[in-house]
Amino acid sequence: MLYLIFALYFIVIISFILLYFFIIYHLSRYSVNTELKKIILPFFTIISALLLFSNIILFLSVDWKALFYQFF
Repeated sequence: MLYLIFALYFIVIISFILLYFFIIYHLSRYSVNTELKKIILPFFTIISALLLFSNIILFLSVDWKALFYQFF
């Protein structure tokens, strides 16, 4: 059961990363103001990386064995 949770979370993380690349591509490709693009792209990249990193840290901090033992 533990491997299933990690596999599903891995799929979620991969989909987040693909979504981030999709957003970055469209922000860089279809930006109206090029000066604003130079600010928005690094800002979005840094904030997205921090959110993804904190999500992974919080997921790994959960004691899954104790949680499954309590419910099952």
